[in-house]
Amino acid sequence: MKNVIAQIESALEQLKSAFTKTETPKMVKILYRPAESEEVTLKGLNLYTVEITDTLHTNGKKSGIVGKVRERENEFRSFRFDRIVSMGEA
Repeated sequence: MKNVIAQIESALEQLKSAFTKTETPKMVKILYRPAESEEVTLKGLNLYTVEITDTLHTNGKKSGIVGKVRERENEFRSFRFDRIVSMGEA
């Protein structure tokens, strides 16, 4: 469980640094945990290549990102920060 929390905190730091750079990377790889997956075994993780288009806001606060997913024919999808396990430049 501590490992999962550390991974989430690392992903959040990566996201923060991506949005504070002068040149934001457009394409990223996201390892995402759906709501119904098991936290302990990391069962059901999905890997997406995403072109970030906007930030997701909930109650006026940034809560994730919105982007086009290559694996789904550029379909728009939102990704919540608390469910992103890992993120890096594509």
